[in-house]
Amino acid sequence: MNFLQDTVSIVKVAVSILLALASWLLIRFPAPFRHQLNQRPALTLWGSFILLRVVPFVIVYLILNFGPRNDTEFFYKKAYSAFQGKMVYRDFLSYHAPLFGYLISLPLYLWNNAKVLIPFMAIVELAIVWATWRYYRSTRPDALLMAVLYFLLPVSFVAIVLESEEDIWFWGVGLITLAYASRKQSSLWIGVIWGLSMIVIKSMVIVLLIPLFFLVDNKFKYVLGLALVGIPSIVILYLMMGDAFLMPLQHSGYHMTPNIVSVTRPIFSGLYNQISLTRLNTISLFITMGVASWVAVRYKHLGYQTLFPSLFILTFGVFMLVQPSAPGFYLYIYLVIVPFELLKLEDRSFGFQLILLNVLLILQPIIWVIYVGMLNYDDWKTVFSTAASTTDYLVQIVEVVLLIALVRKTYSRIKSLDRATTPSFAVRSK
Repeated sequence: MNFLQDTVSIVKVAVSILLALASWLLIRFPAPFRHQLNQRPALTLWGSFILLRVVPFVIVYLILNFGPRNDTEFFYKKAYSAFQGKMVYRDFLSYHAPLFGYLISLPLYLWNNAKVLIPFMAIVELAIVWATWRYYRSTRPDALLMAVLYFLLPVSFVAIVLESEEDIWFWGVGLITLAYASRKQSSLWIGVIWGLSMIVIKSMVIVLLIPLFFLVDNKFKYVLGLALVGIPSIVILYLMMGDAFLMPLQHSGYHMTPNIVSVTRPIFSGLYNQISLTRLNTISLFITMGVASWVAVRYKHLGYQTLFPSLFILTFGVFMLVQPSAPGFYLYIYLVIVPFELLKLEDRSFGFQLILLNVLLILQPIIWVIYVGMLNYDDWKTVFSTAASTTDYLVQIVEVVLLIALVRKTYSRIKSLDRATTPSFAVRSK
């Protein structure tokens, strides 16, 4: 397919570049923006939402009458099946948690059209961004600026306006647990809340639940909270549909990019081809949980409220790097928290890296899917067989390097939090 013929791809890349430039201006010249934005916080957030979510939706889907694509179509099929009262897993395909299809079917009562899922997801996103701003505004004077920056970042824009993704919901759940972290029985409630996320969003959150076991104060109550939700849910699902409720486990059946496996495949293809993708994913899952659990154990003394945001980023950052079936759009899981937790406006180098990563994660899937045909690079001959495959492979390498830099930045943030809470005499004694 000729690139000039792919109108959607051209528009997607062009809009991403414009958003990237706007994001860079916000980082490069923060003072005038901060002065103007901080005067009316509510107006700023609502204005960002309307300008960067509502207006594009109206133009793309109502005026130009484009039809939803990709995940939006898939979401609508399951939402419509749930709307009809069908049984998840048994009557319709779903790789999400059992209640997800029924939850996203709610807006269909207002407008039975796939397009309605986009404003629905955008409203949930706005609520999470608003809550994140409120959480950080007491510790970050530029928190409102970070919220606007998030709305501008290309991945967040495409994820909502063109894809209606739900991955930001994980951070929304995390915010709820942070609200309970200082209360009595906090470990129990944290377990209950994350247990509910397993039956409302999707099972991928398991990658975070094991590290949290080592972070919470009372491990028994945490497990009890998970069990109070998990055990009855499994029993009910099994009684209703047998082992069909295991359907989400089949979602790891495709190679995705970019990740360490995809960029090292030309070197280690002989090894990778001897191991099934399911086993590779399982190994990668244990690597992710192992690394995140080590960090949770090493820095447990910082407490849940202090460590969790950075641990959240680190866990899913490592997951993206090592999981062969993790697409680049998983950045959307933790993108909203990265500006608040990691970005300092004087650190323009990291700001540039974050923006570049956003642009490349929009561009690279277009090249890989449309012009490379989703091929695995099993040898160097394949890598250099066409200009498209060479470009794609080089872009993947840059993406992986930027993801590694993001994970390193997160770990440096954790170490700085540790130094900030360590008395100076204790540092000298070391």
